[in-house]
Formats: sequence, C-alpha cells, structure tokens
Amino acid sequence: MNVGKKIGCIIVLYNPNMSMLFTILNEISNQVSKIYIVDNSTVDHFLDFSSYSNVVFEKLGNNIGIASAQNMGLNFFKDYEHILFLDQDSIPPRNLVSTLLENYLFLLNKNIDVGAVGPRPFNRGENKKYEGIIKKGKKLYNNITEVGELISSSSLIAVETFNKVGLLEDGLFIDAVDHEWCWRAKAVGNYRFFIIEDVLLSHQLGEGDKNFLGMKIHIPAPIRTYYQFRNYIKLLDRSYVPFYWKFSNGIKYFIKYFYYPVFVNNGKKYVEYMNRGISDGFKDKDGSI
Repeated sequence: MNVGKKIGCIIVLYNPNMSMLFTILNEISNQVSKIYIVDNSTVDHFLDFSSYSNVVFEKLGNNIGIASAQNMGLNFFKDYEHILFLDQDSIPPRNLVSTLLENYLFLLNKNIDVGAVGPRPFNRGENKKYEGIIKKGKKLYNNITEVGELISSSSLIAVETFNKVGLLEDGLFIDAVDHEWCWRAKAVGNYRFFIIEDVLLSHQLGEGDKNFLGMKIHIPAPIRTYYQFRNYIKLLDRSYVPFYWKFSNGIKYFIKYFYYPVFVNNGKKYVEYMNRGISDGFKDKDGSI
C-alpha cells in the first residue's frame, strides 16, 4: 500500500499469544506508517521487534487498562492523519487499510461526518460473520452498513476526530470503552459509524461460550464480570448512551447474574466480582479493581 497519508496503528497487549502477535505484525506492518505497541502484560516475556523497521514498543510492567494504553498511542500519533486500532487476537487481511481508507474518503466526499469505519468481524472458529442481534445496522450502500457503534479492533479514525471528541475514557479501564467513545462522538459532533462489508476481520470471540435457552452466553474470566457490571451501572444515567444498549444489556446481565453461579465453574468467585462491580458502579468508581 502507498502510505502517503500518515497512518498510525495502535496495538495493546495483555499476556498475548506470541505466534498470533507476529502473524498480525506480518500482515499489518506494510499497511501503515508506524505501529505503536503498548504492553499491559502482567507476565514477563521477551519480545524482539528488531525485524520490523516501523514498530515502537512500550513495555509498562503493569496493566493500566486498554483505554489508558490506547490513549498513550493516540498521544504518540497526534501529528498523524489517521489511527488504526488492532487487537492482539484479530488477524487483519492484506487489503484492510487500503479498503477502509478508500471507503472512508468515499463517505467524506458524500458530505458524511465519518466517525470511524471498520471491517465486518468474522468468527474464524464458527466460520460466520458477527452481526448485532437487536441492531443489525442500516445498509447505506451495497458494501457499507451504518451502525451505532464499532468495536475498536481494526477501526480507522481520523486524528482530527479525537481532537474534537476527546480521548477514550480512562476510568472505564476495559469494558465498553470503544462503544462509549462512539456514542460520545455522535453526541458531540453527530459523527457516524460504518462497517465496510467487503473487508473481513478474522476474529475469535467466545471460546468459552455456552448455550442457554437458545442464547449464547459468553463466559469471561471472573474478574472481567466486575468491569462489565460496574461499567454498565456507570453508563446507565448518561443521556448519550442509547436506550437499546441499556435495555438489552440489562436483560443480559440479569440472566448472567443467576447463570454464572449455577452453571459455571468457580461460581462463587463470579458472584463476588459481580456484586463488587454493581456496588462500585453505583459509587461511580473508576480505574482498575
């Protein structure tokens, strides 16, 4: 790809699979100007990026949360034109950046205030596309679907947009960070968000999924439920957070509250974290547990 436009890529690590990480770097290193890697890992590992001329590596030694780590990258790339976020478990296709940028510029030329564009996530484990259950989005063009929010992984965003909307919310730490920013961007500048259907992102979610009453219930690590429940409570009273998200997640978390302790190993630990998350949510607690 001709990277005439300065595009920075931000990857946040947390105890990554090394083989997967280097697979991702091999795919993305020629698509962007520079890659800024922030390592939130809590375990020591040796990482050698010397074979990549455009990688900057920041080892933190502790977990500051995905929002703060991504904000470090945004500050690093403040003089660039666009940012691409990547997860440590999402494999980008070789046409990712060129296709996203082409469609981003196409939408701008249609006088649309573009907040971000992203690929269609594709579950490589189940060999199917991820689509919203309640909000599937609206087909704007044959290959472009407008949605209310995007996951951060592989989303392309103009640096200028962050200057207007602000950075990611550090206090949320991990869950709902990307969605909160999208909703805030819509409230601040009526920015809109799009999935580009002809580029697929190989992603793996829900390796711990279980079926319950016809629904798939994702089984996270117990501590993750703390952030899910806490941040849900924190976002409930914000007017710019859409009602459908509050309603659907309210039902989902209600089910999970009773499902985890009965059907999941170490259920008592889940209850402890969920209760603490609910309590800290009402206290509007920020940051890590």
